[in-house]
Amino acid sequence: MKKSVKPFIVLSISVFVAFAFLTLIYVGLKLECEKLTKEKVLTEEKLDDLKNWRTNLTAQDQALSSEERIVEIAQDELGMVRNAEQPVVMTVSKEEIDEISNAISKKYE
Repeated sequence: MKKSVKPFIVLSISVFVAFAFLTLIYVGLKLECEKLTKEKVLTEEKLDDLKNWRTNLTAQDQALSSEERIVEIAQDELGMVRNAEQPVVMTVSKEEIDEISNAISKKYE
């Protein structure tokens, strides 16, 4: 009895095709992982740039809204002068406030 070589060839080709298919899947997944890693790094760099930009804007805002700058502009460019007088402070007792509140509420009832 002579054995046929066909089953061995079919098995060999099947193993070769399966190996090639698995290799292609591995290479494809590896390339996709590298692509995603590169995209992640670029996105992190962009996020860092945006954070730096935001920090710079905050620093500019603080510099532009500082009291020294505003006072200087008000005095030099607008001709304003600082009020030298102390603000008027009034003291009122709580009982007087209650009396006035009661009088007002009685008037509008």
